Amino acid sequence: MSKIKLAIVGYGNMGKIHYKAVEKNNFCDDPLVVELDKDKVDGGIQSVNFDEFVESYLDKIDGAIISSPSSVHLNNTLPLIAKNIPLLVEKPLTSSKSDDNELLDSAIKKGIIFKCGLIELYNPIIQELSEIDFENVNFVHIKRHSPKTDITRKLENIILDLTLHDISIIYKIFKPKKVEIMAVDLSKENGVAESAQILLKLDEKFSVFISSSRQDQEKVRMLEIFDEKSVYHCDLKNKFYEVKQGGKIDSVDAKSITESNVLKKVDMLNKPETAEIQLESFVQSIKNNEIDEEHLNIVKNTHELAYKLLDS
Repeated sequence: MSKIKLAIVGYGNMGKIHYKAVEKNNFCDDPLVVELDKDKVDGGIQSVNFDEFVESYLDKIDGAIISSPSSVHLNNTLPLIAKNIPLLVEKPLTSSKSDDNELLDSAIKKGIIFKCGLIELYNPIIQELSEIDFENVNFVHIKRHSPKTDITRKLENIILDLTLHDISIIYKIFKPKKVEIMAVDLSKENGVAESAQILLKLDEKFSVFISSSRQDQEKVRMLEIFDEKSVYHCDLKNKFYEVKQGGKIDSVDAKSITESNVLKKVDMLNKPETAEIQLESFVQSIKNNEIDEEHLNIVKNTHELAYKLLDS
């Protein structure tokens, strides 16, 4: 099979990340960039505007990555869905629940390959944890904090930005049939929610506390799963997790006590870039002409819960 030709629609921060990932993928040619603002596009990169793209290039590509602002995702995707072009759409899918439903329904009805940029689903730590059968979970704590972003970046509210990733993690690892919203507290700045504290109950069995913020001093991506016997402490940013159990005293001196309780540590040796893993999954789906039903269900459930949180 010849190399896959992808288009990247939108060349902002995420578009540039996708471009680098495509360049490094052995199964892809250099991507076509679709961007109205030519000043954003580096010299030497092939680029066209969206109207040119729809008119002249849809029959020349094998798939598209949509990384434009979410407010135009629906308009950017519908012409491509009509042509059965596989899509990887950045999160959130759109800027409204109704547009989300229209986009997903259109893609499912057409039977196209469709992925959403819920990138944490491709984190190798999350992939490994999703294969564990957690039967006796007592509590889950998720913390996703970031420093303040540049004022020029027009981000969604925190729920449709950072919290979406953690909702997707819940559905990937625990596969709940019922999620009950117990409490939601949003902190706003200039009318935009910049932090969220959320308490959920899964399948009437255990609670999940999510803390999301764009007001911290450092980047934190942490997941802790507490079951009856162990604690899984996961560093999603650095891609490792430790399984801890009741500790034992290793040594005691005049000033301190040293306690050991790490049962197992799983560390990804090569620290793969999650954007590259996500792209590889998309490319393999195109090559094999495979639709990922599990992924589609997670995308649908994740966005539905996000809007319920905003409405609560």
